[in-house]
Amino acid sequence: MKLERQVTAAEAGLSIEQFLRNVLGFSRSMIRRLKRLSGVLLNGQPVILSRRLQDGDRISIALRFDEFTNVLPQPIPIAFVFEDGHILVVNKPPDMLVHPIKYEQENTLANAVLHYYLEKGIEAAFRPISRLDRNTSGLVVIAKHAYAAFRLGQQLSNGGLQREYFAVVHGLIAQEQGLIDLPIARSDDSRVKRKVCPDGKKALTYYTVLKYLTDATFLKLRLATGRTHQIRVHLSHIGHPLVGDALYGGREEGISRQALHCCRISLTHPVTGEGLTLEAPLPGDMQKLIN
Repeated sequence: MKLERQVTAAEAGLSIEQFLRNVLGFSRSMIRRLKRLSGVLLNGQPVILSRRLQDGDRISIALRFDEFTNVLPQPIPIAFVFEDGHILVVNKPPDMLVHPIKYEQENTLANAVLHYYLEKGIEAAFRPISRLDRNTSGLVVIAKHAYAAFRLGQQLSNGGLQREYFAVVHGLIAQEQGLIDLPIARSDDSRVKRKVCPDGKKALTYYTVLKYLTDATFLKLRLATGRTHQIRVHLSHIGHPLVGDALYGGREEGISRQALHCCRISLTHPVTGEGLTLEAPLPGDMQKLIN
């Protein structure tokens, strides 16, 4: 896969390295890799990156490098929501890790995606941009190359990549919409849990009540930050833990996992610059719970 771009009059005079960094947003490490692999062509010819550009020049950049991974590809069915040469978006089911861990090397989203890449002849490592807990279902954005991963990572950090969730919580939330602005830190007595703590990292969660149920509330939430377990911690702290979330005080009533689903993602495409909004419908176990 190549990224091709014609130089404009406003960009003329920049060196190719300046163009890569300041216009296209390549990181320094990626530029070093391009230098080593002669991955940049100017008007179809190899070129040194100190070369100054002229109006109308055409730059071609190789976006794929030789990549290796020790994750075992496995033929696991996954639901694709969007795919092109640069990104892949999937609808992850519950009870699936995004990436293998020390004592669980198989049956993860990484195993499934790498098998799909192998079948399609796609040479790419597994680069998830947005991650979900094992028992949270919904949309996961995956970059197919380092440049897309870098650009999408910037959006995740600055709020350009927006994520919305459906959730069912215990109790009736009185205020129909609001903002939970509470910092989050690691829990002192657990490697897994997080807690609200004055010395923690800033965390912002917006919520809207969609429907009041029998002693429960169906919500839509939007993350303005991306702390580990952010939604679970915030809702538990205000006295409305997720149904099924035993780790944070929820009860398994009608569902065997936390009732949380990433239903919508909005982002700017890392290569084309176009806006992209993708959705995943409410999964069956949460729909059954609401009913």
